[in-house]
Amino acid sequence: MNNNGHPYIDLCLPSGTLWSTQNVGASTPSDSGLYFQWAYTRGFSKDQVGTENWKKKFVLDWSYIFTKYTTTGATLELIDDAAHVNMGGDWHIPNPTQIKELLDNTTSKWTTLDGVKGRLFTSKKETSKSIFIPAAGEIRLGSSVCFIGFVGEIWSSMLSADSIYGAQRLSFSSKDAGLYTYLYRYYGLSVRGVIG
Repeated sequence: MNNNGHPYIDLCLPSGTLWSTQNVGASTPSDSGLYFQWAYTRGFSKDQVGTENWKKKFVLDWSYIFTKYTTTGATLELIDDAAHVNMGGDWHIPNPTQIKELLDNTTSKWTTLDGVKGRLFTSKKETSKSIFIPAAGEIRLGSSVCFIGFVGEIWSSMLSADSIYGAQRLSFSSKDAGLYTYLYRYYGLSVRGVIG
């Protein structure tokens, strides 16, 4: 099944939210895809990261994203939603409630797909349905991609309730997976689209 040309899976979640089978910019479920700063719709590939041209654009993008969302708990508008802009249709970045719903209604295990480490989230209601999220790491300001193969992080659509400098996200490692309420919003993380 797909929406606007992008495949999704119905994990039988209570809300009916549908999750994309791969990250924004990815060609397969195990592909890292692109890395995005929160509220910025242009992503960067692993190959672009670390070049002088990328560093200039990344820093400029970082300054831009602080000019619009200036209150704690603010939610992305669709015009600034990387999943919606890049995937079109009904796609958007999941909100914290949708991430928590995924965590509460699936089992997850650390595994490898096509030689890539990550977590497989499997529906508790229908065990034949699952999504794989690669441990694609993160981009820190002015550096390369860090923690590939060790950490996976997916932006939510909401800023932290405590500070405008951070946003909420799904984060996981080989040990566990959870909804975390703060990470600097100028970091570059993966984005996964949802419908619902």
